[in-house]
Amino acid sequence: MTGLRESVISALTPYVGEIVADTCVRATALSLGKTADDLDINDLAALEVNARRLLGPVAPREAIDGLIAEIERSLT
Repeated sequence: MTGLRESVISALTPYVGEIVADTCVRATALSLGKTADDLDINDLAALEVNARRLLGPVAPREAIDGLIAEIERSLT
């Protein structure tokens, strides 16, 4: 099983680059009072909100929905 941090970064990187993807994950973690490595499946909703906000200007909604589904599948 891949960790949430790795799954999100892997999914976002093709759209926004690795640095921005990592920043999205770290910002989400900070907003939850955690580190990026401490994020778990319970934090997926917060990550989804930030990922959608980040990708909204650069990707169609269907692509974003697909990325979120990809992240969820990678965690099972």
